[in-house]
Amino acid sequence: MLAGAASLMNRRVSSWVRRGGILGILVVLLPSAALGWSNHPLCTWQAVAVMPGMAERMVTAETLGSFLGDVSDRLPAALEGEEIWARAHLPFYAPRPDALRFGGTSAVGKDAASLRTGFVQAIRVNEGMMLDLYVQRPPGVGVPAERVMPWSSASVLKSLEDTEASSLERVREGDVLRVADVVATATNEPDLGLDIGLWADSGSAQGGRYGYGAQPFGNPHLAYGTQAPFHMGFYHESGLVYRAAGYLQRTYPEARIHLFMTLSRFAFAQGHPYWGWRFAGWAIHYVQDLAQPYHARVLPGVWTLTMVGIGALDMLGIHGPQVAAVTRVTNRHIVLETYQYRRMSAAYRAHDMDDPLLAALRDTSDDGSLERLGASSVREIVSAQSAAVADELDAQLVRTFPAADVVAEQPAMTRLVADRMRQVGRDTRAVIRVLDPQGVGR
Repeated sequence: MLAGAASLMNRRVSSWVRRGGILGILVVLLPSAALGWSNHPLCTWQAVAVMPGMAERMVTAETLGSFLGDVSDRLPAALEGEEIWARAHLPFYAPRPDALRFGGTSAVGKDAASLRTGFVQAIRVNEGMMLDLYVQRPPGVGVPAERVMPWSSASVLKSLEDTEASSLERVREGDVLRVADVVATATNEPDLGLDIGLWADSGSAQGGRYGYGAQPFGNPHLAYGTQAPFHMGFYHESGLVYRAAGYLQRTYPEARIHLFMTLSRFAFAQGHPYWGWRFAGWAIHYVQDLAQPYHARVLPGVWTLTMVGIGALDMLGIHGPQVAAVTRVTNRHIVLETYQYRRMSAAYRAHDMDDPLLAALRDTSDDGSLERLGASSVREIVSAQSAAVADELDAQLVRTFPAADVVAEQPAMTRLVADRMRQVGRDTRAVIRVLDPQGVGR
């Protein structure tokens, strides 16, 4: 009897492994954890503040229509070169359908709306993003009522808990802005909807055209859960996890980072610095996300064999262990982001720039370990570093927050999160050093 039960268990575990049973966990977990850090500009302002001359640098705002109208005959070659690179270097990349190729010389003379549509389709982002001109202001800095940017002009989401709609300030073409504000504002845009609803099963027209196929993990029917595979990179799991759930390798941070860095270089080279900096901010967002351990590891704090075991038990009808694992990891992810956001937001409001998290973002002592971000750096340095500390951070969250208070001073937790912020600052500057046409900090 026991032998028969063991045999049955072995067969079911093998079946679960072949079918990728971790999906049962991820479908529930990742929609709640699709955001990396809360309100990326809080990180970016500090990270760039220590770069020589950055505080004084200014740039003139330019609409997307003006930019595309000028470069529409040269942009196709840049985008085709990027597509060739992605197909050659990213083994799990879903090729862009040829029908979405930007119009080339045939696009010259088209109206701004048509150019915008062709562009967002060519780079395969959400067609509902308006990409208007605005900057985000720090917590505690008021925006005149007449200049507040309507949330619907900035995002396809109804709201985002960590971003106050009243902090968005509309600007006009020709306005002169601080480069630091343009970059910081742009680092939040991917969380405002760039990557939402792009899958074949997202229930959107664009998802049917974009060629990404079905969403590999996360819930395609839940708001920002559809962006999860673009913002998470599971590059350092065990071979058993990949054998059990090969779809975990269908992630797109590397593709997004390289694409937006390419567009940044292109914009600078064509004499459009505003869009050079805005695209740079988009690229930085995904780099910052990968410094978040819960975006670099599937289930921090859960051993591989434990994952296999709870998946097997779930197939046998014993659902409690899986539900418990999902709940634990989801809650810890949310607690980490809540701690980071509340503490940093409070520091900005109090003008406490010596707060450990803000100070860590300005700490350049480790910049020598990654001075300039390269294509291989995303996987080999950025995500590897955050994945390596995931279990330690997860365990400390349990020790630090047995209750709901996530803003009280907790030295051990502060140290670990400050370490993450130190990496975010380093990685942000590593992107800028590559892209800045003036070569600041090189």
